[in-house]
Amino acid sequence: GRRGQATMSFVARLDSAEQVARLVECLLSPDKRSDGRAHVSIDAAGMEFSVMGRSRCTRATLTLPAARFAAFSCQDGDENEVQRGDDFEALTFAVDVQALVDCLRIFGGGDAECGMSYVQRDEVFKITLEEPGAFTACDVHVLEGLEGEDECEDNDLAASFRGSPVVAHVLATSATLRDVVQDLDESSVAAATVRLAVGPAPARVRLSANGSIGGVQIDVPRDCFVIFEPPAVKRRWSYPSAAFHQGMRALQLAEETSLRINDFGMLGVQHMIAADAGEAENVYLEFICCAEEPDAAAGDASASPEARRAPPTSPEASPAF
Repeated sequence: GRRGQATMSFVARLDSAEQVARLVECLLSPDKRSDGRAHVSIDAAGMEFSVMGRSRCTRATLTLPAARFAAFSCQDGDENEVQRGDDFEALTFAVDVQALVDCLRIFGGGDAECGMSYVQRDEVFKITLEEPGAFTACDVHVLEGLEGEDECEDNDLAASFRGSPVVAHVLATSATLRDVVQDLDESSVAAATVRLAVGPAPARVRLSANGSIGGVQIDVPRDCFVIFEPPAVKRRWSYPSAAFHQGMRALQLAEETSLRINDFGMLGVQHMIAADAGEAENVYLEFICCAEEPDAAAGDASASPEARRAPPTSPEASPAF
């Protein structure tokens, strides 16, 4: 049978606490009222942090593969090493994201080495930081409410994204999109909504928003994308501005960024943070955002907005992409 998490423990070490703090910080919403709870899942393959938005319309996920750690170990109750592919239940718990970032930066954002450990029965996620002449330890207490409804909603949003076909997919260097999103943000102060349009003729992505001091419309031509797969006819979608910009926070760290939009207008963003020299696997930060009012395809009178408003849900749980 499967080995339960009650007998499992986890120990890991990272060369740079600041590096992981910057990644985890991308999960935070700019809305200070939002729930900063991160669901953490640990198995032999690595760590995953997942944050649901307070409205349950956004989901941000950071995946740190075991190969990105200087040391990474999961053990059972008999202190036997758990290998990838072994039949065991992952360690799962919830922590406050801001508290975790604060602990990682307790030395002021320096390049301290970082240790992590967790034993299920203790319900404490331990962080140790060490740099020449200084050592400290932080205990990040596990939050209640991981099991049940929150976890199911987290899985359902990812399943809903996969449950509808992708109608638009573009891939570009993150530097290209970084400049576009920065211009959009600076030119549409206090905008409530970001509108996104993708079409084959002209072949481009159009981003637009209206703010308190004016509006902006930015066209990104097909030549700016490594992959450009538009819908058969032009489609338009609208997203809450705060949610859209939260999904773009990792542009500062990423090498490539992929945008996928399904038939219900759900936006799936995947940022690829390239592996350093000597590391085997890249880091991925993924973000899902529901559309406010997904528009029908331009010129398609048969497309029913009512049919698109409620994405299907499924109890199946697997990666968003």
